[in-house]
Amino acid sequence: MATTKSFLILIFMILATTSS
Repeated sequence: MATTKSFLILIFMILATTSS
C-alpha cells in the first residue's frame, strides 16, 4: 500500500513538472 502511495506521489510530481 505504501508503495502505491509513493508511486502516485511520484507521478503527480512528474505531471506537475511537465505542466510547468
